[in-house]
Amino acid sequence: MNLLDRLRGQPKWQHEDPSVRVSAVDGLEDDAQDLFLAIATEDADPGVRAAAVARLTDPAALALVVRADSDPRVRTEAATMLLDVAIDATDPAPAEVALSGLSEPRDLGDVARTARIEAISLAALGRIDTQKTIGSVSRRSEHAAVRAAALARISDQAELLAVAVKSDHRDIALAALERLLSGGEAARGPLKTVAMRARVKSVARRAKAAIAALDAEPADPPLEDPRRQRERLCENVEALAGADDWNLVSRGLDDAAHQWDAIEALLQHPDPTAAPDDATGPEGNADADAALSARWSEAVAQIRTHLSRLDAARRAAERDRQQRAEALAARSSVCDQLAAKVDDAQVDVGGLAAEVARARAEWAALPPAPDGAAGTEPSDRFDECAQDELSRSTQRFEELVGRAEGAMQRQQSAAERLARLTTLVAALEEVAASAPVGDLKRRWTGPHAEWREMGGDAAPEPVGELAQRVAAAEAVRAERLAGAREERQRREQATLARRRRRCDELERAVADENLELNEAERHLRTTRSLLGNLGRLPTRDDRDALTARLRAVQVGFVGRVRELRGLAEWKQWANLGVQAALCQRLEALASVDDEAVVAEEYRQIMLSWRQASEVQRGEGDEVFLRFKAAHDAIRPKAAAYLARQEVHRQECLDQKVTLCEEAERLAVSTDWIATAQRMTELQAAWKQIGPATRKQEREVWNRFRAASGQFFKRRREDLVQRKQVWAQNAELKDELCRKAEALSEEKDIAAAKERVRQLQAEWKGVGPVRRNRSEAMWTRFRTACDAVYARQPAQVAAEFAEKVAARLAVCERLEALLPAPAREPGSEQTVAAAADDLAGQVAAARTEWRQLPPAPHPQQRSLSARFQAALSQIVDRCPDAFSGTDLDPQRNLATLARLCERLEALLGAAAPGVADARSPAEVLAERLREALASNTMGARVDPEAQRRADMEEVKRLQAERRAIGVVPGETGRALSNRFHAACDRFFQQQPPAPERPPRPTGESRSGRGRPGSRQDSGSRRRA
Repeated sequence: MNLLDRLRGQPKWQHEDPSVRVSAVDGLEDDAQDLFLAIATEDADPGVRAAAVARLTDPAALALVVRADSDPRVRTEAATMLLDVAIDATDPAPAEVALSGLSEPRDLGDVARTARIEAISLAALGRIDTQKTIGSVSRRSEHAAVRAAALARISDQAELLAVAVKSDHRDIALAALERLLSGGEAARGPLKTVAMRARVKSVARRAKAAIAALDAEPADPPLEDPRRQRERLCENVEALAGADDWNLVSRGLDDAAHQWDAIEALLQHPDPTAAPDDATGPEGNADADAALSARWSEAVAQIRTHLSRLDAARRAAERDRQQRAEALAARSSVCDQLAAKVDDAQVDVGGLAAEVARARAEWAALPPAPDGAAGTEPSDRFDECAQDELSRSTQRFEELVGRAEGAMQRQQSAAERLARLTTLVAALEEVAASAPVGDLKRRWTGPHAEWREMGGDAAPEPVGELAQRVAAAEAVRAERLAGAREERQRREQATLARRRRRCDELERAVADENLELNEAERHLRTTRSLLGNLGRLPTRDDRDALTARLRAVQVGFVGRVRELRGLAEWKQWANLGVQAALCQRLEALASVDDEAVVAEEYRQIMLSWRQASEVQRGEGDEVFLRFKAAHDAIRPKAAAYLARQEVHRQECLDQKVTLCEEAERLAVSTDWIATAQRMTELQAAWKQIGPATRKQEREVWNRFRAASGQFFKRRREDLVQRKQVWAQNAELKDELCRKAEALSEEKDIAAAKERVRQLQAEWKGVGPVRRNRSEAMWTRFRTACDAVYARQPAQVAAEFAEKVAARLAVCERLEALLPAPAREPGSEQTVAAAADDLAGQVAAARTEWRQLPPAPHPQQRSLSARFQAALSQIVDRCPDAFSGTDLDPQRNLATLARLCERLEALLGAAAPGVADARSPAEVLAERLREALASNTMGARVDPEAQRRADMEEVKRLQAERRAIGVVPGETGRALSNRFHAACDRFFQQQPPAPERPPRPTGESRSGRGRPGSRQDSGSRRRA
């Protein structure tokens, strides 16, 4: 080591602190396999060695750690990685190396069961000795040949029984059953177990048939059975000729020979009570036995020859391995000697050249490494680890020779040195810029080491410029490595986060009280899978923490699975009683006549049966047959009723679909009140309709609810908008109320009244407000308006005082014309004229009354009544004075009587319910004559036109009655009452006028509350 190397900093993986070394190992690139192997075999701390083992990918190196390391934790880590390689590898070479490093029976069993390569599974099976593990391989291996080979090696009857019962593969389970059948009567117990518990139904049926055959056959088996067994033994021995595993072939031959000897002993001492073979006689049996013996001897000889060849191949492979080891040691010695000379700085060019020539000569004189002999086993033909060592030795020798020659060349020519340095700089720049990150360290190491050896770090020109380029390339390389390291750390952190989330889910699942058995088993499998493959994690502590959590979760799931399986078995046992009770209920339905009761009870029983259908395998067959018989008897009756129910449900579905369609049409309506009422009716109608099938009921209900929800949502949105409008209108009307209330103090009455009319007009222009505020706001506004108008009567009284006084004077003057009895009741004076011309004075008073200007409505009404009363009394007391005038009582009585008769005639013609004294034939004849007359004249009588004409006639008669004026006396009052009564009856018999279309709620109320409407209606009443 030169001074420059000594001044460089010590790498972190050589630090004194083991934790620092672990972090350094985790930070190294994946291509530093040699360094990982060195750390895994040389570091003193087991944790550091385990971290290095976790980064190794070479199966040979992992196998070396498994064999040589003293710490069980490190060996376990290496064995786990070898197990993964042996199982998941698709290339036989690394899988064989990985398998050679495994020795635990459990690991070998895992490889035999789950390895992707069939040859690897067979090789692992050949190294397994325990019957239990062999049985597990036979039951669960992924390769048919491995399962068959494992079954051939099973000699334990309990394991054969386990294979027949638990295997999911039909061929293996049947083969195991056939071997059990060879036990004869002694196999009756295992056969019963297979018949009751076998997973493959065909195997269970075969076992049941075998039991039946045993029951039908005699107690002692005939000689035909041993003969068939010998034939099978011959076939098994002949099949061993295709196997390449010496142990498998040897063990199979020994087992077959042992069975053959047992059968030969049985044949030499036959049962004298056994029946002879019907097909052949004694001579035929002897010939068959001789043929079988010859066949057996030939097969045994052939297999022994095959074993000899396999043994020779094994010995040859061992010799080859020994020769390869010796060749490897010789090559390593040559390389070490050459490396010592190359690293020695004191050696000159001549000495180095001589050393290189000597090394080349010794290397050429070395014997070639032997290759595997043809025909040997795949696992012995080629030692991958030794071959790799040989390849590395050759590569090392070439590198040392190259370095030596390079050193000689550098010492010989400075120009060549500069050219080489330039080439190395270009190569380093290319590697730093474009080499894959995984190969960056490996491809950088050689050129950079040569650069340093050639003195590239020196400063003199032009090497100094090259050194700057190398420094720049090294900066680029460092940046790329840092980025790759950050990316790897990011992936590791992401993996850690995923594993932690998964642990959280598993911990929640194991604590869940409602955990089902299938979920618990699934979670348990997931936990085991995670324990076997956690992936790349940031630190060893993270891996240990996750492993501890997963171990705890695994323990919890194992307990929960055991508990849930116990509960499931208890439930299966309890279901037998439930099924028996259901059978009784179903059988009792045969005596029930009500189909509805039968159908409902049948449905409930079927639901309960599905819930209690799970029972233990092989039990409950009698109950099921009993249930099936009762079910077949009841089902037609229940099916007929259910079919009718289905028709009824379809009708209900059609009705509900109709309601859905109507609701969907109404969903876009804007007639909120009517549509809301109709929607409510549809909802009530929906409740009255019976149910449909569950799926269709849910679909149609969702459809109906969506339509209803759409409408009421739109209604709510519209109501929100209207509330906003109402609020704005309420603010406007509140402002109008304040303005109207402010006018109560206005001195100018005319201006105040004009302003009130303007406010009333503005009030009409404002839209509606909220219903519960409309009446109160209207009352407030009307009170304010009335307060303005209440200030008017005093002014009106002063304004119309003269007019009222003039009319009052006319009334007093007319009352003065009354005869004395009228003014002084109780007087007995005779009627005498108070003036010479009473009629003239009354006429003058009436003319003056008509010419006077009108007075206010209240005074006008009272004065008019007073005037009419005085006039009536004058005419009543002095009728002769008015003879021949328009106040003539006799003429007016006659006119009023005529008007009453005309009105009553119209009333009789318009009344449809008036009785007719004529016979029905006369009435019909009269109607026909009227119809013929109408048709002849070319006109038809329209009832509506006739009604309008009658109305006009009545109004004309009322006008004539008003023109008559006062009709005094009891007779006049009677005629007047008669006329008014006839008018009332006429208008009561008329059909009502067609109604107006209703206004919206807000507008109708606001319209009723408008001041203009109230004022106009009051004006009409005053008119």
